Amino acid sequence: MQGLTLEALGFAAHVRERMRGRIREPYGMVLVTGPTGSGKTTTLYAALSEINSVEEKIVTIEDPVEYQVKGVVQIPVNEKKGLTFARGLRSILRHDPDKIMVGEIRDPETAQIAVQSALTGHLVFTTVHANNVFDVLGRFLHMGIDPYNFVSCLNCVLAQRLVRVLCTHCKHPVSHPPEVLRKYGLSEEQCATADFHDAKGCKECNGLGYIGRSAIVELLEMNDELRERIAEKSPVSELKKLARDNGTIFLRQSALEKVLRGETTFREIDRVTFAEV
Repeated sequence: MQGLTLEALGFAAHVRERMRGRIREPYGMVLVTGPTGSGKTTTLYAALSEINSVEEKIVTIEDPVEYQVKGVVQIPVNEKKGLTFARGLRSILRHDPDKIMVGEIRDPETAQIAVQSALTGHLVFTTVHANNVFDVLGRFLHMGIDPYNFVSCLNCVLAQRLVRVLCTHCKHPVSHPPEVLRKYGLSEEQCATADFHDAKGCKECNGLGYIGRSAIVELLEMNDELRERIAEKSPVSELKKLARDNGTIFLRQSALEKVLRGETTFREIDRVTFAEV
């Protein structure tokens, strides 16, 4: 767990600082979303290790416990013995924790208890399967959660994916024809300062051209206007515009930033993100 920080996961500086503000709130819900294997739990562990202190009681319920975190009470789910996320979460609340991590919200009962916990003075970290920050909202509302309660408790939603990082041993500078750059919607200014790279593969990376992975993220921070619009079930196009005006950088743009810095390739970001329409 040593060295597990938002920097180490590849979070861009502007997202890191905003995320740190949200995970230090006294109560509410921090929600991380993405497909299986996109690093959601690792991000939650990094967030917990950044706020872990002797003054506060942090309890997690997970399936399974993936890392041991010093000073944190970690409870594994055991469905065979009847210890589900919902039942575990109820018993955790009787121990009066300050911060709670729920490994995953899979059913309406767990969602309901997590939202109530966030509304009653706890800081709740959790994950849910969804494709982006706006799909999450629909997931919770389909679980029968009251829209006003849900948006009231929500501090932020973080959607993430993992992209492979170019091997530092065999990566080399490359240039791309103008039509390729236009296809990705890159401006002349962006391309003028870009540091495009690719890699041919070597023995260090087993001929793959990539070593390790890095997170690309979109962070939706809640404010009063967004809460009102979500509760009113405004169209996603309106919510997206509001989010962009409030500084949200969407997954595709976050991925392109890594290409511009020479950390990964267009091929790789096409594998994990869609072009925005």
